Amino acid sequence: MITFKDIELETNDISFRPTLITEACAKVVDFKEKKILDLGCGIGPLAIYFALNGAKEVTASDIYDEHIKLTSLNAKKNKANIKIVKSNLFENISEEFEVICCDVSGVEKKIAEITGWFPEGVPKADDSGANLIIRVIQDSLNFLKNNGELFICATSFSDIAKIEKTMEENYENSWEKLYVEKVPFSKRLKGNIDLLSFNDHIVEIENNFFWQIFIYKLKK
Repeated sequence: MITFKDIELETNDISFRPTLITEACAKVVDFKEKKILDLGCGIGPLAIYFALNGAKEVTASDIYDEHIKLTSLNAKKNKANIKIVKSNLFENISEEFEVICCDVSGVEKKIAEITGWFPEGVPKADDSGANLIIRVIQDSLNFLKNNGELFICATSFSDIAKIEKTMEENYENSWEKLYVEKVPFSKRLKGNIDLLSFNDHIVEIENNFFWQIFIYKLKK
């Protein structure tokens, strides 16, 4: 059992728990009085938070069976009215939304393996850390209402240039970097520092290294 924003959630060792990115999304996503899709919902923390705090209608989706099971259990436990769909990204989504909140893996495969952040069955990104995010950006316009907004997460362990290029190609000038947070390297990252591919988004401050969380807002 864990707690997210005073919401009690059942979890286990083969599911993805709420992270700093989950906390950040709860702060910045404009969900009140909106019809919202939580794409890549994990065990349901954001979908349940949205439903209990003013969203008009909430759909939660994930590809991983264990996440679907736990989201359903946690929604019932917290008396949250949400629709749950098993879907590989947008594959089984058929509606349009005012808001899409998406936190799929934005961590390159090598980092995922070094850190152990992802349980075995949870889908991971490719060597660029960007492929899943790029697919969401490209397909999202088909599932947003006019003036709808996509909130999507990335990290220093994603190919940020490639992601931002895809944003510009699909949303032209209607996107912005909404949120940035620096995160200190964990012991595992420090211990494998020679294996890391350093870029402009990994920051060194007084001999300490930080990776970063980014949340973007894209408007249709």
